[in-house]
Amino acid sequence: MSRLATHAPAQTHKLAEKLAKSVQGDVRTDDLTRQMYSIDASICQMVPIGVLVPKSVDDIRTAIAFCREEGLSVVPRGGATGTAGGCLGEGLVIDCSRHLRQIVEINVEEKWAIVEPGVVQDHLTAAVAKHGLRFGPDTSTGNRATIGGMVGNNSSGAHSMRYG
Repeated sequence: MSRLATHAPAQTHKLAEKLAKSVQGDVRTDDLTRQMYSIDASICQMVPIGVLVPKSVDDIRTAIAFCREEGLSVVPRGGATGTAGGCLGEGLVIDCSRHLRQIVEINVEEKWAIVEPGVVQDHLTAAVAKHGLRFGPDTSTGNRATIGGMVGNNSSGAHSMRYG
């Protein structure tokens, strides 16, 4: 059962309550959470309608379907280390960094990995290094940037062309 924290207008509360019944993760629309998620490492600010901290991939699927049905935008968020406002928006923020942090599989022979979106870049880099491999992207915020956020913002770091 998900937790619901809200101090928002009645319409927002009803939307959040409806989503909270369908997911296991936390749905938050309280002012403090919305303000915290309204900024990243950029100078931009956009206050979202609410935040979902999913506990599973199914929560993400449910939230995307919910947003489509309700006409809300989906705002994926990782470590919020981007400097261009890429993880900001007025829709529903989906923050995978708390629960979806597993490295599912590393295929050494074919040189690929399957990870959840909340995996921190440096954790993946360290995991593949044990096999003599290197994860090519190397953002300056690798100790907190998530793979999902990096994919969402096309982040790769200054040496990505060197490492592929």
